[in-house]
Amino acid sequence: MDKREKLLETALELFVSQGFNDTPTSKIAKEAGIATGTLFYFFPTKDDLIVSLYLKLKGHAAESINAALAEVKSTKAIIQSYYEESLKWSLRNPSEFLFLAQFSNSPYLKKVGADKISAQITPVLQLFSSAVEEQKIADIDVNLLYALISNQVFGVNQYLSSNKFTKKEQHSIILDTFAMFWKMIER
Repeated sequence: MDKREKLLETALELFVSQGFNDTPTSKIAKEAGIATGTLFYFFPTKDDLIVSLYLKLKGHAAESINAALAEVKSTKAIIQSYYEESLKWSLRNPSEFLFLAQFSNSPYLKKVGADKISAQITPVLQLFSSAVEEQKIADIDVNLLYALISNQVFGVNQYLSSNKFTKKEQHSIILDTFAMFWKMIER
C-alpha cells in the first residue's frame, strides 16, 4: 500500500472513532507511520484529506451499487436493487458507511463541488425522473425521493447494525422495508 492510501486508511479509522474535530493531522500521520510533511504533500489541508476520503469512498460505493443495477431492467427492480445494494454495501463496509454518514451531516459537504455531488447522484435522480415520467411512481420532486431513499437506507442500516440478525433475517428486513418504501412512492 502506498503512503497516500495508508494515510487515507488511517484517517478513516480515526475519523470514524474520534470524529473530524478530535482527529489532528499529526495523529493521522503518526498512526500511519508517515511524516506529517508527507501528509501535507498529498493533502495540503485537513479539509483536503477529508474531502478526498469522501470522494474515494463515495466512488467505491457507487461502483458496487452500479454493478448490481446493470443486471436489472424494470423500474421497480432497479429502484429495489439500488436500495438493497446500498444497504448491503453499508453492512459490508461499516466504517466507510459511518464516515459517509458523518460527512454528509457536516459542514464539509459544502466543500465538495456541486459538479462532483451531481456526478454521484445524477444517475439516481435520472432513475427517479424516468420512473415519474413513466408514471411508475408518484410525481414527487426527484431530490425529495433521493433524500427519502437515502434516509431510509441510513435508518435501516442503523437498525440492522444495532441488532444481531442472521443474514436471512437481514435480507427479510431489507425486503420488508423496501416494500414499505415502494408503497410510499408507487403510483
